[in-house]
Amino acid sequence: MDWLDWAIVAASCVVSLGLGSYFTGKAARKGAEGYFAAERSLPWWAIGISNAATYQSGNGAFVMLVLTYGLVGNWWWWASWVIWMPLVALIWAVLWTRMRIVTTAELLTLRYGGRPAILARRVYAVMMFFFAVLIIAYVTGFFAKTIAPLVPMKEWQILLTFGAVTVVYTMLGGLQGSVFVAVVQFVIILVGCAAFLFVAVPQHGGWSQILGRINAVRPDALEQLPGSGKLGGLTLLMLVVQGFFFAGSPTAGEGMTAQRFMAARSERHAIGGQLFNAFISLSLRVLPLVGWGLLALACFWTPELADKRGEAPAGFRLIEDPAHAWGELIKTCSLPRGFVGLLVATEVAAFMSTLSALVNWGGSFVVNDFLKEIWPQMQRGTIVAVSRIVTVFLFVFAAVVTILYVKNMMSWFLFINSAMVVFLLPLAWFRFFWWRFNVWGELAATVLGLPLSILVWFGLGFEDKPFWQGTGLLFLSSFALLTVITLLTPPESPGTLLRFYERCHPPGFWKRQRAEAAPPPHGVRPLGHALVDSFLGIVACFGLVVGTNAVFTGSWGLLALGISCAGICGAWLLFRLRPKPVA
Repeated sequence: MDWLDWAIVAASCVVSLGLGSYFTGKAARKGAEGYFAAERSLPWWAIGISNAATYQSGNGAFVMLVLTYGLVGNWWWWASWVIWMPLVALIWAVLWTRMRIVTTAELLTLRYGGRPAILARRVYAVMMFFFAVLIIAYVTGFFAKTIAPLVPMKEWQILLTFGAVTVVYTMLGGLQGSVFVAVVQFVIILVGCAAFLFVAVPQHGGWSQILGRINAVRPDALEQLPGSGKLGGLTLLMLVVQGFFFAGSPTAGEGMTAQRFMAARSERHAIGGQLFNAFISLSLRVLPLVGWGLLALACFWTPELADKRGEAPAGFRLIEDPAHAWGELIKTCSLPRGFVGLLVATEVAAFMSTLSALVNWGGSFVVNDFLKEIWPQMQRGTIVAVSRIVTVFLFVFAAVVTILYVKNMMSWFLFINSAMVVFLLPLAWFRFFWWRFNVWGELAATVLGLPLSILVWFGLGFEDKPFWQGTGLLFLSSFALLTVITLLTPPESPGTLLRFYERCHPPGFWKRQRAEAAPPPHGVRPLGHALVDSFLGIVACFGLVVGTNAVFTGSWGLLALGISCAGICGAWLLFRLRPKPVA
C-alpha cells in the first residue's frame, strides 16, 4: 500500500468519526434511552441496512467459506438464516417493539416476578457482556487475518488502530450514531467489492475460463445445493432446527437485531426493517462475495486439499490459511493506484460496522441492567459517561482475548454462529409461547449456556467432530433440562403473567391470560396469519439464496426457480402485510 491507499483508508475512517460525532448531543439527550435506543426513532431502511452491515463483520469470511467448501459453503449460514430472518421479522420484531424496553435483559423483570427476576436480569446482563467479548474477539481476529497480507502491521496494531476509531465514534454517538455510520459503511462495502470483480475477472481470463479452471480440478466445488460431504443430511438438519429457534440467539434475533427493533419508530418500521434486512443480508451483499470466492477457487489450493488430493495443480498457489484468501486474491491482480486502499477501506467498513454494534450492545447490558439496577439514582449525564467508559473497556477486554486465544478461524466461525448460542435457543420459544416457563428455567439456561458450550466445543474436542454432534448434544440437553426444571419449580404468579401478556400479546399457550387481558390498542394478527406469512417469507428467502448462487454458474433452471420463489412469495407476503383500511 502506498500513500494514496492509506489516504483513502484514512478518509473512510474520518467520515465514520465525523458522522458519529454529529450524533453526540442526541446520544446524551435522554440518558440510556437516547444512548442505547436512539430515542425510538429509527426508520425501516436504516434498521435494514445497518443490520446487514453489522452481519457483514468481514468480507474475508465469505471468501474463506467458498474456498474451503465450494459454493455450498454459504449454506453453513444460509440454511438457518432463510428460516430465522423471516420468523424474526414477522413474529419477534413485533413483540420486542411492543415492550418498549432498552435491552433484551429488561424483558426478564417483565416476564418473571420477585427477587429471582431481578437476579436473573443481572446474571443475564453479565453473561451477555461476555458473549459480546467473544463475538468481538472473533470479529477482530478475522479482520486482522484478512487484511494482514496487504497491511504491514502486526495484529495488535491493526486492532488498536481501527478499533480505536470505531470505539470513539460509537462512544460519542451511541446507537443512533452506530446505525447511520453503518449505513454509509455498507455503501462503501458494496461498491468496493463489486468494483474489484469488474477489474479482476478480465485479468483472470473471463468468467468462462474461471469456471473452467475450477471444474477441471474441483468440480464438486460448483455444486450449489447442500446434502453431501461435511454439509450432509444430519448437519443440514441441525442447521434447519437452529434456524427455527435462532430468534433466541444473541448473535441474531435477540442481539443487535433486537436492539434496533426496540429503537424502531413503530411496529411496521420494525417489520419492514427486518424484511429489508433479509433481502440485503441473504443476497445483495453476498452477490459480489460469491464471485470473490469463485475467483479464489480458481487461484488457490488449501492445506486440507493438499492432504486429500496432493500438491497444488499447475497455475494454483498453496495458501497456508484460508482466512488470508481475501488479501491474497487482491495481490493476484494488477490494480489502479488507490484501488487497494479502497478495498482495504471496504474491509475496515465491514469490521467497524460490526464492532460498533457489538460494543454498543454489550455496553447496554452493563449500564441498563446492572449498574442502573444497583445505582438507580444515576443522572442522565452520569449514565452517558459510564456508558462511554464501558464501551472502551469492552473493546480492550475483547482485544486481549483476540490476541491470546483466537486462532483457528473456521472453528471459531462455527463456534460463534452455532455452538456458543445453541444452548440458549429454546428460550426464544419458551419465554414467549409457553406461560408455564419460569425464572428458574431462564436462570439455568443463562448460567449454564456459555460454560457448557465452551466445554463441549473446545474442552471435549467437538470442534473436530461432525458439526451436528456437538450442537445437537447442546440443543437437546438444553430443551430437556429447561423443561424439567420448569415443571419441577413453581409457575410465575398470575399477576406477573397477565402484566407480561398485556405488554406484548405473544402467540402460543396463553389461553387464560388471553381471556383476562384487555384488548390491545394496536390489534393482534391471528396466529394462523403469522404462520402463513412466515411460510411465505421462508420460501421467498430460500428462492433468494438459490438464485444468488445460480447467477455465477449459469444454472438457468435454478436461477428461474429462485427468482420465481422469491418474487411470487415475496409479493404475496407484502400484499398480506399491507395496511388495512380503517372502517
